[in-house]
Amino acid sequence: MFYLIFGILILLFYIFAAPQSIKGTLNVVVLVIALVAFIILLGLAVFQIFQLPSEFFIGIFMIGVAYFSLRDISKLSQKNRKVSFRSKLRNRQE
Repeated sequence: MFYLIFGILILLFYIFAAPQSIKGTLNVVVLVIALVAFIILLGLAVFQIFQLPSEFFIGIFMIGVAYFSLRDISKLSQKNRKVSFRSKLRNRQE
């Protein structure tokens, strides 16, 4: 609760009373704090992901393989015409 009140006081100081030279410094400090918090949260998220069961990763891998195989199948060229088995036999006999 103390840090919340302290943060609100700093925010009010920044908005209403801080001179322009201090605002530039506070902008950099806030940016660094936000970047560090983002990196910490990203690291914690990575640890949470690695705690998932292995079936989850296998499923993601299989979805990726299915996507690439379906993409390759859709790029295959079409045959010009269908030739029936009987017409092949007729052509052999002639």
